[in-house]
Amino acid sequence: MRRTNVYSISAIAWKTVVRKLFRNIVLVLAVSLLVALLVFAFLFNKAVEEDIDTATMRLGAEIVIVPPEAKSLAEEFILESSRKTFYMDKGVLDSLAGLEAVKKMTHHIYLDTLASGCCSIDAGQVVVIDSDKDFIISPWLEEGPEKLDSGEVYVGSYVYEYLGLIDTATLFGQGVKVVGHLEKTGTGLDHGIFMRKDDLDKVAESALGDYRHDKISIIFLKLKEGYDIREVVAEIRDINPRLGIMTRGNIGADVRSTLMDIIRIFSVTILISSLLAILLAWSTFIALANERKREVGILRALGARQTHIVKMFLTEALFISFIGGLIGIGIGHYLIYHLAGDFHLLSKLGAVAGFNLHNVLFSLIGMGCGIIACLLGAAIPVYRLARLEPLLAIKEE
Repeated sequence: MRRTNVYSISAIAWKTVVRKLFRNIVLVLAVSLLVALLVFAFLFNKAVEEDIDTATMRLGAEIVIVPPEAKSLAEEFILESSRKTFYMDKGVLDSLAGLEAVKKMTHHIYLDTLASGCCSIDAGQVVVIDSDKDFIISPWLEEGPEKLDSGEVYVGSYVYEYLGLIDTATLFGQGVKVVGHLEKTGTGLDHGIFMRKDDLDKVAESALGDYRHDKISIIFLKLKEGYDIREVVAEIRDINPRLGIMTRGNIGADVRSTLMDIIRIFSVTILISSLLAILLAWSTFIALANERKREVGILRALGARQTHIVKMFLTEALFISFIGGLIGIGIGHYLIYHLAGDFHLLSKLGAVAGFNLHNVLFSLIGMGCGIIACLLGAAIPVYRLARLEPLLAIKEE
């Protein structure tokens, strides 16, 4: 009997929603806007956070050392694939050589963009590596020899799409042969052209712009197990307090700060949308309550309880908000997949929110918030209507 009552209430509620569909569309749209904002905000935040975490994990180093004024530039290359050049004295390498906690240490030198003889690569960063000590590039090598020979270079996955494995490119006026390429790393390495330090020594300084042969750009440190990163950082600062030091945990701090500002803006917008959805649900169900007092009075006179009336109207609100929630989920996912490229932060990071269990959960949470907002707005007028005396409700026009 109870199941029959639930079915009957749901059937009546659905017929009422369909009969008054045009008026309910406004409330459906309000709920869908709220859900879309929530889903987009969730996916936006998750995509950026995941991209930063993935990029820093894939570097393979716990500590990164750069010139103090170049920390933001290094982050931009690591996270956003932006071409950068900055230098510090090569003597920093020697000063860190005695650190007991360091398991591996290597360095890179960032040079001006490759200008090739046959191909123009608009988004490529020339990176000079020490192939004997490298542990940043080699783990990502998808194809090619383990070590570079004279005149040979590797390229990142992005550059490989345009250049391929050819031997007709030129680098700083000298012919080079592309012998290998990296897997997609999701970092600035995807836009790199990697050459040997020995080949760089053969290039005249006049062809290298601001670079001088006694300079390096960045140092990567991989620590032995059991050593605390904070203690190692403190030891490095004792050796040279002027170095710019980034750890795996704080790379992307500026990006995260920007993200928090964006999320605060989203939060204000979502709060306003929630209040509008609640007010719209409240006004809609006040109108419904005024129109259907006589109907409710007759139902009460026939034996319907207050709980039946409340359930019927709240079920209508549930149907309306559920439809709006589904539409909002579709809009939110459309925005993150097709329009997020217009956001500088997402486009530079290459952040993408893929289809996975977490994103489904975020979508359901967004829909749940939309449903709750609609039910809250409907609750007060519905409870007032349900408490009316049957005779008074029937007499009211």
